[in-house]
Amino acid sequence: MSGVKKFIPLLDRVLVEKISNQATKTTGGIFIPTNKDATTNNAKVIAVGTGSVKFDGSFVDPIVKEGDIVLINPKARTNTVPWGDKTYHLLNEHDILGIIEN
Repeated sequence: MSGVKKFIPLLDRVLVEKISNQATKTTGGIFIPTNKDATTNNAKVIAVGTGSVKFDGSFVDPIVKEGDIVLINPKARTNTVPWGDKTYHLLNEHDILGIIEN
């Protein structure tokens, strides 16, 4: 996918980039590293499809939008999408548990 400029998922699919586990900083300034084997369920939404199709043929707009930080179901089936030097994950919107706001 090196020549691709933009990727638009189909229907209710969402392209996300998982956010790597970072070391936690305590109030005293000490960094506590996370377990290197732990997988993260937080991801940034990179691209969103057009939404799901209802029985009458109309579309239900997606809830998430590009740039959202989301929590993913740890048991979600994702497709790995290598793109340039990064790895993205393609999943259905119903595998997203919620939007994380700061």
